[in-house]
Amino acid sequence: MKAGEKVTFTGRSKGLPIGTKVVLQHKNGSKWTALHANTLIKQGSSFSFDNTFKTKGKEELRVMAGNWTSPSTTVTIR
Repeated sequence: MKAGEKVTFTGRSKGLPIGTKVVLQHKNGSKWTALHANTLIKQGSSFSFDNTFKTKGKEELRVMAGNWTSPSTTVTIR
């Protein structure tokens, strides 16, 4: 993806109630920190939110909701 480009993250949860807050996190050194991208679990256990990355490089990302976290993935911003 390109720096400054809006990206949409979508997914489905398993076992999380409707209305649960979902947050996008990135790894900053050895710690996971929340980005300003969040939403609520909707009907059908789905979620969707947008984020824009302004800095070029690699970002390790995951989604967190309550005590649940997704597997992480690495994206390259050019």
